[in-house]
Amino acid sequence: MSLNTLAEAIILQAAEDFLNGQRSEDDIAFFGGEGFRLCSEIAGMEHSAKCLFLDLIRKSAPAACCSEKSIAYAGAPSSLSI
Repeated sequence: MSLNTLAEAIILQAAEDFLNGQRSEDDIAFFGGEGFRLCSEIAGMEHSAKCLFLDLIRKSAPAACCSEKSIAYAGAPSSLSI
């Protein structure tokens, strides 16, 4: 298994857990921190794809789960990062 494939699998598993309602502090920390940034770089995601992916995650989260500030991609256009 290549690092690219592993990074993609990590992102997809975290997204599946998050979107299936199995959200944890670790998931929020992954998407809001270095975990997603690092995995997305290894997976070769383009900047626009990263922003769209995080926007989808953020919009799927209930308001009580996390704020928009907790899940934002550094360097995202001002319309996405808070």
